[in-house]
Amino acid sequence: MFKQFSLSGLRVAVAVTALAVLTACGTVSKVDDAGKTAQPIFPAMKDASMLEGYYVNLENLGKMRPGMSKKQVMELVGHPQFSEGMIGVREWDYIFKFRQPAGQPDKVCQYKVLFDKNMVAQSFFYLPANCMEPVAPVQEMAATSVKKINLAADATFGFDSAQLRPEGRAKLDQLIGELNEVKLISISIVGYTDRFGSPAHNNSLSLQRANAVRTYLVDRGVKGSQIEVDGRGSAEPLVVCPGAKSPQVIECLAPNRRTQITIQSE
Repeated sequence: MFKQFSLSGLRVAVAVTALAVLTACGTVSKVDDAGKTAQPIFPAMKDASMLEGYYVNLENLGKMRPGMSKKQVMELVGHPQFSEGMIGVREWDYIFKFRQPAGQPDKVCQYKVLFDKNMVAQSFFYLPANCMEPVAPVQEMAATSVKKINLAADATFGFDSAQLRPEGRAKLDQLIGELNEVKLISISIVGYTDRFGSPAHNNSLSLQRANAVRTYLVDRGVKGSQIEVDGRGSAEPLVVCPGAKSPQVIECLAPNRRTQITIQSE
């Protein structure tokens, strides 16, 4: 004899099933029940609802602490910017912008909040990890100049490799010659990839390439203390080329595969 279920009982069953599915899909960083992870994975900036990010209230950001509810998090830093929802989602992602002194470009960082199994905030991460470290003040009396150079990754490195090619070494040798003619203040090296590949792989590869350029410069006399590196994976694309992976799309995305060197000098 078949049992008959009431309509209200069926609705409850469907709701419980939906919640279980959402909970299973609520994390990409392997967040444990305590709201911790060994390796936070940040989404590509191109997937944000606000690609340009926004200027977060620094006082509110400083109030972020473990033990906060999702409503409290939103009251301080706003709604997450990567289409995360409320139910079952255990990590929220943001893009924040920070004003810099002496007319320097805004600093752009990603921010991640992880929640435990009870949806209480427990962990907080930045990309880059040193995002909130103060920027060294620029001497106002000295006239400074900023120069940006984009090295094409396809010419500078082998495919899916952080090993410098002869052409890449030649370009860096030329750069070192130029550095010898100025009073160097700082060098920023940022690696990028295209959108193909996992975020974790792309972030790792872009950072390895930035470090390879740093190592080459240091080995040839540039002070390591004057160089900072970062790997941003597929973030901040220069071109947008829709479509699945193909030779044509890969070629179109070539400008995004780059290592950007910013030189500040007197």
